[in-house]
Amino acid sequence: MTSQIGVYRELRGRHRSKSNSQYRCLTSIVKIASKHDVDPKQLVDALVEAGEQTLSHCGKLTIALRGADNDSATFLITKEEDVIWQSQIHLESLRNPEVLKHHIPDIPLPQPTKREPHQTMQPIDDLRCGMTGIDVTAKIIEVPPIQPVITRWGSECYVSNVTIADTTGSIRLSLWNTRADKVRVGDEVELTNCSVSRFAGQLQLRLKRTSTMSILNHLPQELASARS
Repeated sequence: MTSQIGVYRELRGRHRSKSNSQYRCLTSIVKIASKHDVDPKQLVDALVEAGEQTLSHCGKLTIALRGADNDSATFLITKEEDVIWQSQIHLESLRNPEVLKHHIPDIPLPQPTKREPHQTMQPIDDLRCGMTGIDVTAKIIEVPPIQPVITRWGSECYVSNVTIADTTGSIRLSLWNTRADKVRVGDEVELTNCSVSRFAGQLQLRLKRTSTMSILNHLPQELASARS
C-alpha cells in the first residue's frame, strides 16, 4: 500500500501546497463517506457531477456547487438540514477524478469512538444552555402541528417543537422531518446524546446526528386523541 508520502508525491503536481490541499480533501471525502455510509468513489463522482450541474446526490447527502474561480470550486455537502462539510477543491482534481479514486485505499479510515453510557438520566430542571451529551427520559405533553421550514440553502424541511416533561420540569424539544410525526401526547421517550441551546429566550433540547430517540411506551391513537 502506498504510504502517505507516496500519495503526496503522486498528487504533488506543480505546487506542494496544492498537493497538501488535495490530500486533505481526499481525507475529508473518505471520512464523510465512512460516517454517512456511502462509497467514497461514488462521493467523488457526485462532486464531479455537482461541479458540472451545480447539484448532485450521493446516498442521503446533497452536494451543491457554491462558487468557482479559475483554480478551484467551493462545495457544500448537507444531509437534510445539517451542514456536513464545506471546502474548496482544486479543479485539477475534478478533471482527474480517477487519480483521487485510485488513492482512496491509501487513506486510513477513521476509528470509531466509543461513547461512555450515562449511568443516570439528566433531570430537566438541571439542564443549562450549552450542555452536551445529555440523556433524558421524559413524557410528551404537547405536540404542535408540524410546520414547513425553508433552510438557508433553500431546501424545505419540517419541524415540530414539542414539549417534554419529567417530575422536575419541562422543556421544548425540536423534532425534524421523519422524527416530527413519530410522537404523540402521552408518549414516554428516551433521548440520548442531546444538546441544550436557547431559542427565542427559552431553553431547547436538540437532537444531533449522533443522538437517538426511543419511544418507551407509545400511547394508542384513540387515547392520544382523547387527551389532546
